[in-house]
Amino acid sequence: MHSISTVAKAFGVPVSTLRYYDDLGLLAPAERRGNVRYYGRAELERLALIQRLHHQGLVSLADTAELLGDGSRGREVLTTAAGAIADRIAELTSAHRLLEHLLTCPNADPVRDCTTMRAELDEIIDAALADQETS
Repeated sequence: MHSISTVAKAFGVPVSTLRYYDDLGLLAPAERRGNVRYYGRAELERLALIQRLHHQGLVSLADTAELLGDGSRGREVLTTAAGAIADRIAELTSAHRLLEHLLTCPNADPVRDCTTMRAELDEIIDAALADQETS
């Protein structure tokens, strides 16, 4: 058994986070001795899963609770999360591509003078104005 302070330090979270998880019903301690919570291997595995799902940005804390609960919406939550991550990857890939282009752009001031950047800015402006006109 490991005390709450030991677990908090080992997992890089404040003690208050572990207490909060307990209040939410996400992570109950294996036992309490006085006012101190203690965690066994099963609880540490659950905490590692919570960190993997939530702290690394895969799903929200509410969705983490859903996945660790009865699991009735598990596939739906995972499908939504996977779609959001795919969208984010596409955004980051596009951003990376633009930065790489700007680094090799022959213009003296690529951020202001690059035709590729200008084209992207025009697309952003046109999309913003189109959204405004349809609302």
